[in-house]
Amino acid sequence: MDNAMPVDSLDVDVRPGVTGLVGANGAGKSTLAGVAAGLVDARAGRVLLAGVDVTRLGPHERARAGLLLAPEARGVFPALTVEDNLAVRLRDADARDAAYDRFPVLGERRHQAAGALSGGEQQQLALVGALVDPPRVVIADEPTLGLSPMATEVVLRALEDLKAAGTSLVLVEERAREALRLADEVVVVDLGRVAWSGPASQVDLDDLTSAYLGHEPHEVPGASAESERRR
Repeated sequence: MDNAMPVDSLDVDVRPGVTGLVGANGAGKSTLAGVAAGLVDARAGRVLLAGVDVTRLGPHERARAGLLLAPEARGVFPALTVEDNLAVRLRDADARDAAYDRFPVLGERRHQAAGALSGGEQQQLALVGALVDPPRVVIADEPTLGLSPMATEVVLRALEDLKAAGTSLVLVEERAREALRLADEVVVVDLGRVAWSGPASQVDLDDLTSAYLGHEPHEVPGASAESERRR
């Protein structure tokens, strides 16, 4: 992340359920995800996991502690087969069989190189380990980027299953509609800072889209008109 957007005074509290982290391209969303996962060094502040300071832990140590990043680049080893990719995450053969039951297309392609899979299939491979062995927190960075509508639906259903399994999910999205479909809480990032945060039920999609696309870059994306009347 050599071109990471600096983030400053950005405090995000991830609670049980789904936190939608939205903002324009370059707003700092992926930088924040990288800091949380240990891929980007934090120059100040702390990263806490279940109240434990993990700021000094490396990415693999955070993953073992239960904080998993599903990166925008899918997070698969393209030269390895599907089976070998799964073996890295799931050491138990029964767990790998459960992964193939969850996504049968991966079983059909278990001997193919992961780099030969479609984008949607690669995303399934990236997520299926977490579905079989749910961690405490999953940060899904742009999980539907570049996917067809059908593949997007499969991935979103998988994320819903993660939520149902009790994993706290951070859904990093530029596409607000997908984030709002799953999110309980929404955090809007603008130029490395939190521009607005609150319950997803208070977000008006049109206002949010207008704001984070840059038409009104310094306006709070906004609660819905109904929530404004209640204030």
